Amino acid sequence: ALHTAGVLGRLFAEALENTPREPAEAIRLSGGGRINAFCYGTLPGVWPQLVAYTLYRWENNIRMASVLGFVGAGGLGQMLYVSLSLFQEAQAATVILAMLVLVLAVDGLSGWARQRWVSG
Repeated sequence: ALHTAGVLGRLFAEALENTPREPAEAIRLSGGGRINAFCYGTLPGVWPQLVAYTLYRWENNIRMASVLGFVGAGGLGQMLYVSLSLFQEAQAATVILAMLVLVLAVDGLSGWARQRWVSG
């Protein structure tokens, strides 16, 4: 959790740092407050990138949880390891299918979000 928070914090900071300041500045000059300038001037331009980073890290964490669990950290990876070591193929297949569905769901959500915000 700390690693993901640090990575996302850095990515978000860089994304916000590289957004154009003109829309937010125009809102501030026309009498809007800082929060309005951020919400309506900065955030709409950077929102798709923030969502993409978040979904990417979520997908990455799902994959890493399975790998770490396989070597003893718990979670889906540990369930897979135990199922494989006890030759419970049906249960191992279910765990593998659950991992695949999770990764595909995040990938599909990411693709939908990118298409919605880039096209729309």
